[in-house]
Amino acid sequence: MPEHTIAENLTRLQNAKTAIGNAITAKGGTVGANDGLEDFASDIATIPSGGGGTDFDITINCKPSTTQQRRRVFQEKSWSGLTNFYGDRIWTDGTDIYYSDSSNQYVLDKSTSTWTTKSWSGKASFYGSKIWTDGDVIYLSNSIEQYVLNKSTSTWTAKTWSGFNDLAGNKIWTDGTDIYYSSNSNQYILNKSTSTWTTKTWSGLTNFDGSKIWTDGTDIYYSDSSNQYVLDKSTSTWTTKTWSGLTNFDGSYIWTDGDVIYLSNSNYQYMLIPDTNKFITSYVCSLVSGLSYAYGNHVWSDGKDIYLSNNTTSLVLKTEEFKNLNLLPSCKPIFTQT
Repeated sequence: MPEHTIAENLTRLQNAKTAIGNAITAKGGTVGANDGLEDFASDIATIPSGGGGTDFDITINCKPSTTQQRRRVFQEKSWSGLTNFYGDRIWTDGTDIYYSDSSNQYVLDKSTSTWTTKSWSGKASFYGSKIWTDGDVIYLSNSIEQYVLNKSTSTWTAKTWSGFNDLAGNKIWTDGTDIYYSSNSNQYILNKSTSTWTTKTWSGLTNFDGSKIWTDGTDIYYSDSSNQYVLDKSTSTWTTKTWSGLTNFDGSYIWTDGDVIYLSNSNYQYMLIPDTNKFITSYVCSLVSGLSYAYGNHVWSDGKDIYLSNNTTSLVLKTEEFKNLNLLPSCKPIFTQT
């Protein structure tokens, strides 16, 4: 059996589950909307004598993979210089990693996992959650305080915008092409060349917060409680998005390990099955362990590893490899017409 990524294995497992469920239904049985593989024995028992539709027998052939299997595991992480901090206040200038929490300003030595005090000029006290970039320049936007960073001198200087100047950095977002500011009824698009914000008109959804926008790498979504939307970039139109497994959540708690998308909100931990609209609880497939309580906005990366930093909790996400691990067995339903 060839080696597959976690995303590929999840898709294959989901396809097999769907095929089995369809077969039971076609036979006249009943499959619950949230039934898993472990429920199929009971579901098969609901098939009436003689069944319905085309007659066939079902054989489920499952065997552990003999190739390397992987899972992601959160392990304890030790830092020097700074031990209690929050991941949503960490930011990067593209070279170095910084932690900014009011007057607490640090820079990370990645090779030694050591945080040392960082001195800035022009602006010494600010929050990393208000930092953003247009892809070229680093800005600090906190309501009436607007600054731009000179990386070579570590100097913040006042920044003047045209059109709109009352920005909050955590509400600025991008669709991969343009940069927008979304704060309730204040909706703007940035002209980088002139530093001008002009009014942006959306269809379908006109009043929303940019901090709750996220992407799966292909589409742009807005998730705020039961308000779930997907963006058609070509027409600037938001349309209702329907998820299964989880319908009420906040986009600010979404994060990714580069392969799979997760939702972490307190003790609610979910993962999005790739190429589907279905969220499942992450422990179902045990692909990520060592994590039971977390917030997605506290997850961050130094460009190599992924960390969770929530005050006194410091974890690092590692990959473990196993042989003959019955984690994601190769399950293939075989249908024989009778």
